[in-house]
Amino acid sequence: MRKLLLSAVGLTALIATGIIANNPAMAQTPKFTLKYGIVSGLTGDSSAAGQAWNEAARLAINHTAETLKKMNLPDIQVVLADSQDSQGSPQAGVEVAQKLVQVDKVNVIIGDTFSSVTSAMASAVTIPNKVVVFTGGTSPALTKLNTTQPSYLWQAIAADDIQGKILAQIAGETFGKNAKMTIAARNDAYGTNLSAVFKDAWTAQGGTILKTVTYNPQQPLLDSEAREIVAGSPDGWLMIDFCQTFAKLALPLARTGQWEASKTFGSDTLNDCQSKGTRNYPGMRAVQANASSGASFPAFKALYEKNARPGVAFASFTSEAFDSVFVAFLSALQAGSSDPTKIAGQVVNITNDPGENYTFEQLEDAIKAVMAGRKIHFNGATGPISYTPGGRAGASAYDVWQVQENGSSKVIATVPLKQ
Repeated sequence: MRKLLLSAVGLTALIATGIIANNPAMAQTPKFTLKYGIVSGLTGDSSAAGQAWNEAARLAINHTAETLKKMNLPDIQVVLADSQDSQGSPQAGVEVAQKLVQVDKVNVIIGDTFSSVTSAMASAVTIPNKVVVFTGGTSPALTKLNTTQPSYLWQAIAADDIQGKILAQIAGETFGKNAKMTIAARNDAYGTNLSAVFKDAWTAQGGTILKTVTYNPQQPLLDSEAREIVAGSPDGWLMIDFCQTFAKLALPLARTGQWEASKTFGSDTLNDCQSKGTRNYPGMRAVQANASSGASFPAFKALYEKNARPGVAFASFTSEAFDSVFVAFLSALQAGSSDPTKIAGQVVNITNDPGENYTFEQLEDAIKAVMAGRKIHFNGATGPISYTPGGRAGASAYDVWQVQENGSSKVIATVPLKQ
């Protein structure tokens, strides 16, 4: 994709107004260029989600640049070096990450949404080269890659060990805690990790896993797997997949005459397949970490719908990409540097109390506060964010989505995670 250079002009006016005149820590003008790269699946499985992720990050970078320009800050620049297509493939993810790190010299990468891609590129490229990554991947294994401090890999979404527990909690309330469940999962890091967490949580509360059926999402036909999934008359099902490959499984499931969508829960990626170009099945439910609890979420949605490229539909989960751009920028500003290690050292500080609360709508005020030496807490469109030193964002509530009779999907409840 084309390179986008976004710069801002003049700190002089800020000093003249007295905003930082009495702050010894900011006696010198901050001067740095923060280079972002974006990695997402722009083609292949879940391309609609990948394109939306890319747009949200791009819009946040634009908003930051416009704010800096308005403030007349010439020595601070934010740059979108490039957006790269991982194709949902770990190998491709490593290749595009190498390009961003070695050629474009980025400081921060926003992406990928695939856990397998994030794991590959973090292990092989970004962590060894000390580049900060904010991922939309949900595997609980991702933050374990942070073996030293500060963390370089930041998980902007609640991990699957939380999602698995909330799925067990809600499925237990629906089917009864002693019910028999069958799990169907794609055979990759996302599917195997989430299915294992759900199994542990489900059996711990007294339920039975009738069987776990894993399958290769690249298979052209999944008829034999469908027959295995419905065997034994389970009380309910859990499906862990992306919409494009779930579509290949749902058709033979429906043909068995033994599968009921109304007795099926899906992973967070299956919350609304119709909006991602495939089919929804009335009655089917899914859970997804609440990404819209922040006070600024309506403003983010309005900004996206006004400025996103035509044909790239809004998706609430992309608030995680949007927020990550601001967290990285404010951390760099706090550090007075685009050095990824210094940025990483400020992420927890910027996203936790105590501190003056700001959202992206008050970005100008947040910048002034940081430059005046005041402690801030950036609150995202997703909510408080509250990163831990190990790299995880906090999430205390999940949305329950359900497909309606007309094929649309909507949130029917938001439930807290029982500790």
